[in-house]
Amino acid sequence: MSWTNSDGLTVLMHEEQGVAKDGGITTVGPLKHIKLKLDLTADKVVAANDAVIPAGSYIANAHLVVTAAAVGGTSINFGLANAAGAAIDADGIDAAVATAALAANKAVVCNGALVGGADGVGAADAYITTANTGTFTAGEAVLVISYIEV
Repeated sequence: MSWTNSDGLTVLMHEEQGVAKDGGITTVGPLKHIKLKLDLTADKVVAANDAVIPAGSYIANAHLVVTAAAVGGTSINFGLANAAGAAIDADGIDAAVATAALAANKAVVCNGALVGGADGVGAADAYITTANTGTFTAGEAVLVISYIEV
């Protein structure tokens, strides 16, 4: 039995609440997020219990927030690999991010081939990887990836 509260809003009870429709705006959005802390001094490889972007998903955007400045090295590639560690796209999140862009309290808007485009992550679950060019002696960051799971 529905009723009207003191704000003048109708309150629906039990089965009166209705069913979600295909489309429109809902309180649960389509984007999911992964937040990963990275040690920039070592390459990130696939490991047990790593966060995963499900197969068939599309990456809407990605941001790298530097929490401790990178020191040394030349650049870092941010990419994806399958569960066995084979590259899906070794720089699909961002390619050759220069050490100069990795200053403390700065952010990098990632623009790799798999970010914000027409290509999804593919038929396999995707795991985040990094590959350093040169030797980094310091640096930490948080990588935030927003994706749509299909």
